[in-house]
Amino acid sequence: MAHEGEHTGSTPMFAIFLLSMYSLFLIPYTLWRLGGGGSDEAERVKTWHSKKGGEKKGESWAKRLRATFSGRMMLAWLAWALLIWFVKHSVGGIENFDPFAILNVPVDASDADIKKAYRKLSLQYHPDKNPDPKAHQYFATYIAKAYKSLTDEVSKENYKKYGHPDGPQAMSVSVALPEWFFSKDKQTAPLILLVLLFGGIVAPLGIAAWYLMGTQKYVGPNQLMEETIQLFLDPRYGVKPSQALGKIPDTLVCAFEFIQLPTPKEQGPALDELKRMVTRLHPDLKDAKAAFWKRRTSVLKVHMLLLAHLAREEIPAALQRDLHFLLTKGLPMLQEMLALATAPRVKPGYGWLAPTVGCIEMMQCMVQAVPLAAKKAVHVGKSAESAAALLQLPHFDDGVLRKLQKRRVKTLPELQLLTAEERLEALQAAGLSAAQVEDVETMLSAMPTVWVSAQCSVEVDGEVDDGLVLECDIVTCTVQVMLTRPSHMVSGFDPDSIKGKAALAYAPQYPVPKEERWYFLLADPSVNATLGITQANLLQAEAIGARYASNWSAKHTNPAVAAMKGEGGDKARAAGGSSSGANPLLAGTKFDPFGANGEEALDSSLEELGQTFEIKFYAPFSAGKYDLQLLCMPDSWVGCDKVVPIRLKVEARTRADREGRGRRGVGLQRSAESEQLVNGRAGSDAGSDAAHSGGEEEEEEDYDSDELGTEESGSEGEEGAESDEE
Repeated sequence: MAHEGEHTGSTPMFAIFLLSMYSLFLIPYTLWRLGGGGSDEAERVKTWHSKKGGEKKGESWAKRLRATFSGRMMLAWLAWALLIWFVKHSVGGIENFDPFAILNVPVDASDADIKKAYRKLSLQYHPDKNPDPKAHQYFATYIAKAYKSLTDEVSKENYKKYGHPDGPQAMSVSVALPEWFFSKDKQTAPLILLVLLFGGIVAPLGIAAWYLMGTQKYVGPNQLMEETIQLFLDPRYGVKPSQALGKIPDTLVCAFEFIQLPTPKEQGPALDELKRMVTRLHPDLKDAKAAFWKRRTSVLKVHMLLLAHLAREEIPAALQRDLHFLLTKGLPMLQEMLALATAPRVKPGYGWLAPTVGCIEMMQCMVQAVPLAAKKAVHVGKSAESAAALLQLPHFDDGVLRKLQKRRVKTLPELQLLTAEERLEALQAAGLSAAQVEDVETMLSAMPTVWVSAQCSVEVDGEVDDGLVLECDIVTCTVQVMLTRPSHMVSGFDPDSIKGKAALAYAPQYPVPKEERWYFLLADPSVNATLGITQANLLQAEAIGARYASNWSAKHTNPAVAAMKGEGGDKARAAGGSSSGANPLLAGTKFDPFGANGEEALDSSLEELGQTFEIKFYAPFSAGKYDLQLLCMPDSWVGCDKVVPIRLKVEARTRADREGRGRRGVGLQRSAESEQLVNGRAGSDAGSDAAHSGGEEEEEEDYDSDELGTEESGSEGEEGAESDEE
């Protein structure tokens, strides 16, 4: 035993310490790999798609186990097993002092039996019989003390009280370090000092500094680098007032994360192949002297990867990791660009509409891999009639579109409104196999349709005033939304199965699972202004829509009910469908759940017809009639957006209104800043258009051609006119 207060090293204790620290890393890391984290990108895409394709759970787990326990992982667990073995055999020899076990006698043994056992062991271990020093030590330490503790009265009493014949023992402290670390040899002192210096101070500080340097880069919004936010604000590269969809990639690829993306020499052949692919897709880029090719290699690589992904081209294996980085980081970057576009710049606190819409449309194209050229110059609310809406479907390309046009199917609503038999015939005639048609049907069944009702009002002294809006009032736009999908109309669908935090988007071209988000913008296209914006999760709206669709289907597909009413087919046709079985709950029909023909599907289980939320904004400065638009846009679907026209009448504020003696009786309580905005005396013009006039002129580049999806910024006025006609 060590003397009291003495500290010694312990190799077994050090092994236990290493085993504990190693287990804290290895076990969570293995569980993370089993959950799909850190696996190869191609394997992750395959696993995600296999879940959508209905792969059996057992097969999926078997593949995940094989992917997790690779060669390196097996070596890591082998090292863990060796540590377990060493700890077990090094610590297993430490036992409590038990005289009965040492003498090998029972607990109720007599004195004669104890003496007999002692004499027997003495013949084997006594120094006079066995010259081995270890035998001598074992005899003195264990056998003699065991005999004494069982025959001497004082030793017996000590053993009963303290568990040892010598009485209470001094405490021995062992440090979880190897025994050689506490050697008194002066020659080992420098080595011990170096181990303490580097192992205990330099190495931990170096690891901590490396970790902090890596994590501090992504401290901006959406876990982006601060340099990226600064670039997005730069007038040369950042978000501009008239920047529509065609110009959004020019800002996106300038993110600092992409600038720092390494381009090793091993990627040279893959980059050459990618360049040939991009020039084939965009012939105007064949000029080697074009400005497109004069940028930094990493930025050029990201831009080419983006164009190839949108065209659904096969990306070389050497660039798959970079493509995954582009897609997973691209959406947060677009969300930050969206936030910058909607930041208050136009009095009295409006954002820019063109880049706001462009960022959301860019999200749609990235998630579903749709070329920008197919999406350009298509107004929000009309995108379902564009080629892009069809190109998002699996296995669709320009050849399939041309063959469908021969059968007079030119838009997504026309394809959706076909019956299942008609759609099967049309798709097979377009060259799709039975399995490919099934993929198309799966995506069509998951495609959402939103039904929206909106109303603007002003709250005065806790009460809502629907009829009177004064200049620069704080207006509340109350939006009610219901979401339906064709899958809700399938026989046997359970509306109560819609649970969780958010719906996952069906995106076979996107590498990882993502939530389906919706953006609601209150816009004035005539002045390129975003009055207000909100982001919503429509899971509640979908649950209500599923119950609504179930009720509607039960009432209109039940032959007995239809015969009793005598109007089953007529109502379907009046709703915009057909008596042959087309689904009326689609955007291409004239059916409206919020209209007069929509209330009939309500029952006691539907307390509200939709999910409700609010958008607050400042009314315009000048009195007059304004044709506003509520733009409802998803980030994961092309052709599913919707435009709701809103007419807002703003009346001039009199002096009595400002003093609280006006037509409302009680004036609005505004802050000093609001009053300055109303009176046109804002403290700084930094947020106005004048302060950003330097960023309105976009540099004309050779690669900004119509083939890349460039849009004219003057199309917003036409958008408002077309929405009114709708």
